[in-house]
Amino acid sequence: MYGEVMIIINMVFNYTVLSFANATGDTKISKKRLALAAFAGAIPAVVFPGSFVASLTAFAIMTVCAFGFSARLWKASVGLVLIGAFLAGGLLSALPFSQLGQSFQYRLIIYVALAYCCLQLVKVKWLDVRKISRFSEFACDSELHLFHSSIQLRVFIDTGNSCTEPLSNDAVHFVSLRAVKQNIPDDLLNSFQRIGNEQGAIPDLSQFPERFSKQLRLIRIQTVEGANWAVGIRFNDWELEGNRSLEKGYIVLTADDARYPQGASAILHVSALETREEERGMLHAT
Repeated sequence: MYGEVMIIINMVFNYTVLSFANATGDTKISKKRLALAAFAGAIPAVVFPGSFVASLTAFAIMTVCAFGFSARLWKASVGLVLIGAFLAGGLLSALPFSQLGQSFQYRLIIYVALAYCCLQLVKVKWLDVRKISRFSEFACDSELHLFHSSIQLRVFIDTGNSCTEPLSNDAVHFVSLRAVKQNIPDDLLNSFQRIGNEQGAIPDLSQFPERFSKQLRLIRIQTVEGANWAVGIRFNDWELEGNRSLEKGYIVLTADDARYPQGASAILHVSALETREEERGMLHAT
């Protein structure tokens, strides 16, 4: 009975460390596979307690079972497994459990529970940092060429923005009116302000100056609140930092940019992410 209890406790500790490495490394290994790997790693450690060779064997079996034989994936994951083990082990070594006066098995259960809580906390903080880092990759500076003007804009690529112009299927981007207001001709701006007061109605393009008719299109916008229509403006050119140009498309002016992330003045179509990936690929190549 003692051996079974030790295997279960060791397995739970191994599973906690492997789950930490799986989450922070974003390897997406199934929980079932992690549990089997944790069990496989627990057996040598329990059968040969205190043996350094057995510990190394258990570690190798556990990590290979969990993350496979790919050298690249194994190397990346092993480092995170070691970090998780050191974090949990360091915490447990620092706490005076010997003073509790309880049985050895009871203290082991407390060890595992605290190790799990510690690694869960570190994992959550790590994922928050990675999320912020990932968001920063979607933000960059840009230069929009519109109505013979060059406008500097901070932009954010939104993976949830898949809006397109119905006829051409060109990408639609959303730009803060406040950021480009001074660059829009007065007669066109007045027309936008008029239709802005007609909530829910389909905009009438005949209300806009005729000289802009070739640049304007009706855009259907689908949101969680339902479908709506807006007027899109075809832009001349739009360059992201790194001299990467967006494909031709349309912009929709928005009056409220309070919800734009990363201090951006524009929300780009998801297709702009390909441009950013190409840019990073070129930088790595050089």
